[in-house]
Amino acid sequence: MATREAIVETIRKSDARAEALRERIIAAPEAPLADGEWSVRDALCHLAARANPLPLIDMVSAMLEAEGEPPAIDPDAQNAAQITERAGKSAAEVLDEMHAAYEEAIAGIATLDDDTLGKGLKLPGMENEIQMSDLVVMSMGMHVDSHLGDVEAALDAAGA
Repeated sequence: MATREAIVETIRKSDARAEALRERIIAAPEAPLADGEWSVRDALCHLAARANPLPLIDMVSAMLEAEGEPPAIDPDAQNAAQITERAGKSAAEVLDEMHAAYEEAIAGIATLDDDTLGKGLKLPGMENEIQMSDLVVMSMGMHVDSHLGDVEAALDAAGA
């Protein structure tokens, strides 16, 4: 099980990486990502929407406690809504939102009980069960790193 300290460290690393790219992002927010239809700004909107993992923890906890099949989630519709919700924000404002959400997450992680962090869950496509704390580390680490890697590559390609 990932510790609270590991979760916080992962969040801080993600925040630092985004902040290190800030000037380049602001210079070329509409640079297209190499794959798909997203721009740099679109990827940031998605990351900002998910920068605080506490709602994810609440959602997964509720799903684990509910009986029957969990509701179907359309990730494409969810991602589109995240981008639409931030349509009037500049890239700098989206980065600020991300940073603030990371700070909220860091404060909130300390309030979670061990039972919540230790809950086991089985994710689609995964053979073994993982614990909630490990899901948070995956979400805040690998997921963010993947998107920021795409952002960085798009900025490189744009000469930003």
